Amino acid sequence: MERSVAEANPHASGKAAGHEGLGLGYHVWLQDRGMPVFGAGIRGLLVGVESTGSLRKAASDMGMAYSKAWLIVRRAESHLGFELLQRQAGGRGGGGSVVSAQGKWLVRAFGELMADADDALDALSRKHLGDWFGPGAPARPEDRTGSPLRAGGR
Repeated sequence: MERSVAEANPHASGKAAGHEGLGLGYHVWLQDRGMPVFGAGIRGLLVGVESTGSLRKAASDMGMAYSKAWLIVRRAESHLGFELLQRQAGGRGGGGSVVSAQGKWLVRAFGELMADADDALDALSRKHLGDWFGPGAPARPEDRTGSPLRAGGR
């Protein structure tokens, strides 16, 4: 999941003079032997399936080809060892997809993990960077009282 602390906390938005757009960003995903298998993209896809009942519609809403969405889901399922979607073949009434119980659990748990990561990174940015990104922050780090940059520190 690629996020910025500013998405979760406006205090860290970097809106002060000289800091437009400056902020802390990060990526978080589950990986298997170094290969990303579950992150913000697939989580968003599953949330879309929950609301639309269709992988095709969820993929389209994200600007993604259905074939790519299908591949991403299948690859994640293979690495995770469980189904994320329960599929219903098309036909007279049409097909569809339902997020599996394990998929719903992972969507919820990963969302909570990201909320906690946002909070932790916001606290860490305030601890290590102080009010440098916050409202009323000085335009230059050396203008911040006690800044290690002022003393030639790290």
